[in-house]
Amino acid sequence: MRSSSTSRAVKVGLLGAGYISDFHAAALKARADVELAAICDQNRSRALQAASRHGIAAVYSSLDRLLAADLDVVHVLLPAGQHLEAARRVLESGRHAYVEKPMGLNAAQCRALADLAAARGLALGVSHNFLFAPSYEKLRRAAADGTLGRLDALELRWMSAFTGPSSHLFFELGSHLMAFVLDLVGPLDELEASASRRRWRVQGWKGNTAVDVLLSVEPGPAERSIALRGAGALAKCHFDRDLYYCHEPVGYGLGDNFAAAAGVAGQLAASAVGNLLKAAAGTLRQAPSANPFGESIAHAVSRFYDTLHGEPDPRLSAGFGASVVGECERVTGMALRDRATPPPVSVPPLPASKPTVLVVGGSGFIGRHLVRALVAKDIGVRVATRNARAAATAFGGAPVALAQGDPADPAFADAALEGIEAVYHLAKGDELPMTRNLAERAAAKGVRRFIYTGTIASYYAANPREVITADTPLDPKIHRRDPYARAKAQCEALLMEMHRASGFPMVIVRPGIVIGADAPPAHWGVGRILSDTRLALWGDGRHPLPFVLVEDVVAALVLALDKPGIEGQSFLLTDAPLLSGRDYVEAASAAYGTRLRARPTPVWKFYLGDVARQAVKFLIRHPNRQLPSYREWASRTHRARFESSKAREVLGWQPAGSRAALCASLGKGKTW
Repeated sequence: MRSSSTSRAVKVGLLGAGYISDFHAAALKARADVELAAICDQNRSRALQAASRHGIAAVYSSLDRLLAADLDVVHVLLPAGQHLEAARRVLESGRHAYVEKPMGLNAAQCRALADLAAARGLALGVSHNFLFAPSYEKLRRAAADGTLGRLDALELRWMSAFTGPSSHLFFELGSHLMAFVLDLVGPLDELEASASRRRWRVQGWKGNTAVDVLLSVEPGPAERSIALRGAGALAKCHFDRDLYYCHEPVGYGLGDNFAAAAGVAGQLAASAVGNLLKAAAGTLRQAPSANPFGESIAHAVSRFYDTLHGEPDPRLSAGFGASVVGECERVTGMALRDRATPPPVSVPPLPASKPTVLVVGGSGFIGRHLVRALVAKDIGVRVATRNARAAATAFGGAPVALAQGDPADPAFADAALEGIEAVYHLAKGDELPMTRNLAERAAAKGVRRFIYTGTIASYYAANPREVITADTPLDPKIHRRDPYARAKAQCEALLMEMHRASGFPMVIVRPGIVIGADAPPAHWGVGRILSDTRLALWGDGRHPLPFVLVEDVVAALVLALDKPGIEGQSFLLTDAPLLSGRDYVEAASAAYGTRLRARPTPVWKFYLGDVARQAVKFLIRHPNRQLPSYREWASRTHRARFESSKAREVLGWQPAGSRAALCASLGKGKTW
């Protein structure tokens, strides 16, 4: 067992370097009695980036090596299905463990883990962070001190779009809601649950208190709220925005409605102003209070360390975490009781043909369509992915081989490239290190073709008098462009240099604004997305844009696989200039059955907004700060004309070529 001395800083390691690790790191760095000493992730490049952001000295890529380090506590920040096994190993090594919610996917196993921690005298905390949001703490106090009176009804809402895998959706998101239920009223005496598509509804009773829970991850405005009605007052909090109000009858007769509304409005206004000031101060200090989610995690983490060597806060205890999982089991068991047992999400069947093509980025928008097209041609496909479960869901049982790992890791790349003749590199992310590794390993393996998807964003496209072709140089001032355009250009330069130096068989394709089946109605190529139905157009939206159908992009990628003599060449994939931004908005509104609202927005407005954002980043020395660039925003208007005759002549590519065909593709699938 690790030392429980409080005379030195508690040494902490993070297991997992996903997005949630940034919030845990910020919370830990805010405590003087904690040293953030190590981080571990199978994706070493991701772990290195997190270590650089947070000043973490030690980086590991295996749990064994992490547990060999001098640590007192390990935060388990892995996918839910891995929580229990990882936490068990942490406890057995003699360290305290702090586990992201849900504690696990099986209540009995969670209770066994709690017993293990107790037997070894170790702390085991479960991070139900929203229970520590300031707005929720106010509601909780109002219920506990009698302000609300006898409780009549509890309503909880989690309505927010979510596009990830849904195999454990209620455990992942519903655990927040069931934690609120348990904390406020306890386990339900009666419970009814139902599920439809990506919505869950739970209704029940605790004594005389009615409970209603709704979880929806369908597209739409977000609301994450709790309303608790008592005999004396009604309290409501939006825990994700840290807003709270308490409404009590005022008894002003004819003026009652006005007085009630004014009282609620005043409380919300005060909360909003307070939150703004708190966010501004937190941003300047780079503190967790910069946003409500980070603040709730910081409060939960701080409470865990305050009680590390004493009695834990019940909301963080392993017993409470196990009870939350138990309630999730009750809900899912009842909601699915009348359904046929769904097939387990597993690795898809192996391809009928031996894999000869490796697709990196295969679970993305273009990648999914490409993999299906290759499989339809009886080509054996292997997909390199960082999440095999998500990839298996994306391919819907298609016969592809999955290789899970980090494409920037040489050992993984060598294994993924075994037996491979051609590579499609469609991935985003850690562009340059990944691309260099893949290309170098592919060259060493003797791959005959390496097809890389660049982007038209790397061109300077603001000049309406310019015609851009595949051979037009990329923006000569690419250093003034956004990180995505720069990274793509850097990767292209790397591959071209490898071709010139050693004949590396690379081919570059640059798709235009890709639309088609499975795409959401609001598109970044048309304007800044404000919501699923609102856009700020890049400019006035009147000039034709370089649209292209996803199936046409895939057709060109397939043609590039075997076309002889195209090594070292680049191809632009855009259709004829058939639709403007406004035309697209009108067509998409009709196709998707929604009203897509788009407002023309001058480039200077985007630029001034960027100036303000970057000024704050420079003030706080944010690691991602950069000088604002008018050139970047002007180029997003795509006022230049794009000409793809080279792809037509050399590849024999034939895009849709008509306005009707482009419009007809919109709305197909409607998986958004």
